[in-house]
Amino acid sequence: METAIDQRGKASEKEPVPKGAWLVLFGVWLVTCAAPMNMFKPTTISPEIMAALSIPPTSYGWIMSVFSIMGLILAMPASGIVYRLGIKKTFLVSIGSMTLGTLLGALANDYILLLVSRVIEGTGMGFMAVATPTAISLWFPPSRRALLLGIYQTWLPVGSLLTMNLAPILTASFGWHAIWWFCLGFCICACVVFLATWKEPPAGAFAEEAAPAGESGKLPLSQVLRNPSVWVLCLVFLVFAFTCAGTTPSFWPLYMRTEVGLDPSTAAFIASLCTILGLAGAPLGGWLADRIGRLKVVMMIGWAAVVFYFCFAFSATSIQFLFVLAVVNGLLQGWIPVATTASVLKVVGDKSLVPFSMGLLNVFRNGGNILGGMALAYVIDPFGWAMGSWMLCLPPIFVAIVLVMVVTRKVLK
Repeated sequence: METAIDQRGKASEKEPVPKGAWLVLFGVWLVTCAAPMNMFKPTTISPEIMAALSIPPTSYGWIMSVFSIMGLILAMPASGIVYRLGIKKTFLVSIGSMTLGTLLGALANDYILLLVSRVIEGTGMGFMAVATPTAISLWFPPSRRALLLGIYQTWLPVGSLLTMNLAPILTASFGWHAIWWFCLGFCICACVVFLATWKEPPAGAFAEEAAPAGESGKLPLSQVLRNPSVWVLCLVFLVFAFTCAGTTPSFWPLYMRTEVGLDPSTAAFIASLCTILGLAGAPLGGWLADRIGRLKVVMMIGWAAVVFYFCFAFSATSIQFLFVLAVVNGLLQGWIPVATTASVLKVVGDKSLVPFSMGLLNVFRNGGNILGGMALAYVIDPFGWAMGSWMLCLPPIFVAIVLVMVVTRKVLK
């Protein structure tokens, strides 16, 4: 039996994309790319920063983790800000925060000021993670949203790859502050492009649907919290963030260097393939989801790839097989966040609920990022790389698969 949500989706399949939507998407995407650029800019020049500011390793960890912490703290408040201020003002607050934080970081000559700058930058990213999917839901019909979310997902690999590769080059010539000045210039340029390309969504999209709740002075958060399918999808996203985003980027290159014996450049290249191939994989998954209209199928293909990856990622010793794992994981793991986010947009139905559902989704995502980055370190020593990764990652992955297959069967195809 078709649900009302399914009927609404079918009814909108032939809706045309509003004029100017793709230009708006470019401006939004460019601004969003500033977030991972700022987040990952210290990663490849950590020794230089630690030496210049005399930062011990235990303290330096906060320079990176504060981004996910701010995203966790601000996810739900950001949804209320999007609802009250609208998309444009929220984006301006977001890019303004990142610009201010980047400027402070460019001027920082001690650990405290650098940490404060990272907190301000992370604040901007917290707002942006809610505003961008909401903007997509307002400008594009349901039949196109998975593809658009796939394109949106490229913000992370594009931004991170740009600064992670550029930072060492600029640092060698101009010092570690140079990458901060570069990111500052990018933030300003992205803001200008956003202002030049942004248009308000077509009449009847977000503001009009949200008006009744706004007039009553009550936010529709309770409607999201009472939807069990939203909670299930948030748990699925938590598992993805915990396993794929939390453990893989931090520990797989280390495993290949210490256990397989690869040199740093080869290990980094194999690990970066996951990110590079994600540039094509996420949009491909979104296109397929829109093409066949079956979000659950796309999600399950992604989870199958993740199971394959974790079965062998921390036990493989053949460089050829490590390349295979990187290719499979890079092309297909991005299908999970694309299909999960599109599924949340589908099950909430009402566009006025989108900011709150995206806020809740980001609470679980950032929580998974934080936990995953810490947990694997505690099981490697007592159990080893292979057994530790299996014990830590495979059980929650299978729970996520069961949740997708069983609990969401009435609302997802």
